[in-house]
Amino acid sequence: MISELFISLVFIVVGTSLLYFGAEWIVKSGVHIASQFKIPHFVVGLTIVAFGTSLPELVVSLKATLDGYSGIAIGNVVGSNIANIGLVLGISSIIFPIFIQFKVIKREIGIYLIVCLVFVLFILNQQISQIEGLILFMGIIGYTILCIKKPSVDPVEVDDPLHSTIGTWLLLILGILLLYFGSKLFVIGAIDLAHYFHVNEVVIGMTVVAFGTSLPEFATCIVAALRKESAISIGNIIGSNLFNILSVIGLVALVKPIDVDAGILLFEIPVMILFGLVLIPLSLMKQPMSRISSFLLFMGYVLFVLYLYF
Repeated sequence: MISELFISLVFIVVGTSLLYFGAEWIVKSGVHIASQFKIPHFVVGLTIVAFGTSLPELVVSLKATLDGYSGIAIGNVVGSNIANIGLVLGISSIIFPIFIQFKVIKREIGIYLIVCLVFVLFILNQQISQIEGLILFMGIIGYTILCIKKPSVDPVEVDDPLHSTIGTWLLLILGILLLYFGSKLFVIGAIDLAHYFHVNEVVIGMTVVAFGTSLPEFATCIVAALRKESAISIGNIIGSNLFNILSVIGLVALVKPIDVDAGILLFEIPVMILFGLVLIPLSLMKQPMSRISSFLLFMGYVLFVLYLYF
């Protein structure tokens, strides 16, 4: 029994590492490819980088759904959205207090809350159909066009560390392979862990899987915080949350309808929306965020996880 637990944990750790580096390599290669085609760097940040940090959620959720574990797919997205604000923003702002400007986030927060409400409507019948998946995915296309046409912040240059065209495409292929094998190991480890502790798969999806697939956002925000780039941190968090619902759930449902446990409407979904709403008063307070506010945000996430398990 102990050996089975150890193997599950090894799968999760190795899978997480592969997911992280896979997403990182895809983002780097995507930036270089976009530069070759003369795509503005700020558009790259809004599209390729945002989609890149959400790739682990997409690959893991798709793999879990195809394997018949749709609870992990839904739990992964909802849990990642909660973790992005409570865990990622909380810890990032503890390391270096982050500025959250209401005039910058008001449009994105409004869109995010609308998307959350549409998401709730779609899961009321306990299944997200292929048509509903298409609607969600069309939403991310519309949002991307909006960001390009009317960006809410000034364009930011993105460094292009790659120079070799062959190396770029090789890095892209390797990144995709790492994501595939990483997701396979991660899902196997998470499912085995759930069976070992007799924990519901939705709970595992919202905690262990959500944390693992949020590592790209976590790493990006930590680096941005250390470099005193508050706009990058908060933009990455809100943008990733939008991508998780619209792109991840949308694409997965397009491939195969997702069965949903109606029970998440009573607690997990309201918590996800509440964490999004918390950004509004935080942005209206004295800036930057105080470490007390950041710690309370992080503790809110800790209490959420403890409630799920106990």
